[in-house]
Amino acid sequence: MMNENIKLEKEYSISPETFREGYLAYQKKFVLKMQYIFMAIFLVLAADMLYAAIKDPSNKLSYVLLFVCLAFAFRCWYNPRKARKEMSSTFAEMGQQVYRLRVCETCAEISTVSSAPVVEAVTEDGETEAEELPEPSKIPFNQDFSLEETESAFLLISGKEMFYIVPKAEMSPQELEIMRNMGK
Repeated sequence: MMNENIKLEKEYSISPETFREGYLAYQKKFVLKMQYIFMAIFLVLAADMLYAAIKDPSNKLSYVLLFVCLAFAFRCWYNPRKARKEMSSTFAEMGQQVYRLRVCETCAEISTVSSAPVVEAVTEDGETEAEELPEPSKIPFNQDFSLEETESAFLLISGKEMFYIVPKAEMSPQELEIMRNMGK
């Protein structure tokens, strides 16, 4: 991070429940609306196919298309829930990791401080070397940045692809206010 004035520096860990809540907030913002629109379209098409099947019972294609439309509607409803369950279980399997958040005037930086299981790799020379922690992620406060607040966490979103969950549990009222004013 540049030599900027650091407004907040905080180490934290995320509980599986907080991760689940944060991921749901992310899905509500970017995924669920479109899935519900597609689900409604498939249900309307299914109703039309049902009407066609009742009107002409010998039309076998309308039964097939009715089943296909219902299957796609179910898929639109089920896939976000399945993704949330898989992401939450994967996060829980990772164990408790400690992260560091730094908030400055123009950006936020999130880095991994420690990882629960230390993995060591053996090189060809027979030497062991510890796994290095990933580089910090920098989140600039630009037009792609948005901040969502849930009951137990803040969701820092950069674009539509990258999001970070920061729990509120151990924050003071001053730190909460700094978080709410990020990017403003």
